[in-house]
Amino acid sequence: MEKIEIIGTDPVKIVRSILEQEELNQQELAEKMGVARQNVSQALNRNRISMRFDNFEKMVSALGYEIVVRKNR
Repeated sequence: MEKIEIIGTDPVKIVRSILEQEELNQQELAEKMGVARQNVSQALNRNRISMRFDNFEKMVSALGYEIVVRKNR
């Protein structure tokens, strides 16, 4: 399996990048998460600063990715 790395500080942009990379839409993400599409839409279309980490983590995990934290050099 190819290793894909998406780097960023904006959780909304990261999730959108993953959706694009995986050629998925919000409905498909919602189905993977077991939630309504409106929940995903609200999380991705709200003020980006307000996305909670647990929502970000659930989305990323449902898409088969993990969150990695590295120390700046």
